Amino acid sequence: MDAAIFGHIVADVLGEPIDLRHPPRPGGMSLLRTLRLAPGGNACNVAVAMTRLGGTAAAAGLVGQDILGRALVEQLREESVETAAIFTTDRAQTSATIVAVEPGGERCFFHAPGTTPLLNADTFRRCFDLFRQCAWVQIGYFGLLPDPLIRQLPALLEEFRQLAPGSKIAMDTLNPPGPWELLEPILGQLDLFAPSRTEAAELTGQTRPQDMAARFHQHMRPGSLVGIKLDAEGCYLSDGERGGLVPGYQVQVIDTTGAGDTWFGALLVALRRGMPLEQAGRFANRAAADCCTAIGASAGVRGFQQTLERIQGQP
Repeated sequence: MDAAIFGHIVADVLGEPIDLRHPPRPGGMSLLRTLRLAPGGNACNVAVAMTRLGGTAAAAGLVGQDILGRALVEQLREESVETAAIFTTDRAQTSATIVAVEPGGERCFFHAPGTTPLLNADTFRRCFDLFRQCAWVQIGYFGLLPDPLIRQLPALLEEFRQLAPGSKIAMDTLNPPGPWELLEPILGQLDLFAPSRTEAAELTGQTRPQDMAARFHQHMRPGSLVGIKLDAEGCYLSDGERGGLVPGYQVQVIDTTGAGDTWFGALLVALRRGMPLEQAGRFANRAAADCCTAIGASAGVRGFQQTLERIQGQP
């Protein structure tokens, strides 16, 4: 399997357009174009992006014993995502978010953590059998995972590497990210780290992508990759010896939900296909831009061949 994605499994309730600057009066009502339930969080978003782009992926984490959890598992299976490592618990509801999509495409989140704070070392170890079958294990989000698990990750990842030395490990983060002192020992176990520009600036104190990447590389394994997501500008990719800006693609933005996760999933698909780093970055940028053209974290993601054709300027 190409990748297992461990972390946040979230029921997203997406509504649009929601003008948060002009809400209805108390007791009033505003009409929306759409209101729907969709998988969210890195484990869902990255995995769905990968399967839509022709890869194979599994989601791993926790859901509650409730209708939201059952619905998410069903939707993931419909997307050809492996769900054997999605475990249920009766200790909390499924993690859920109201995603309020504003008229210009930006969004605000109202989040109930639910099962996310229950993610721990035991949950992670229960996934080892699945992880060993995968070329990549992606973990997210640094900054939102429970603090005890984050502190145990360096030892857990070292333990996993002893079992599966051929698997590679990636991590995503969320704004605001966790503190540098917790990230530094994790970096030494990573083969790929890809924060946004805002997150990287907060973590490193640097302003230029190349300087951010250099700071991360100082603490990472030889030959590791660093990606700095630059929103509409594209991304900066570095392998520690060479790095460069990969330009983005202009689209009419409908909803930016899940664009960063889609970028990460597309990058993993491209790397598994053996694409050179710059071409992999272009593929990831194209998929992330397409993600922004429809409501929800995955609705705008196209297939592998169509994404390639759009890179080359074909319809």
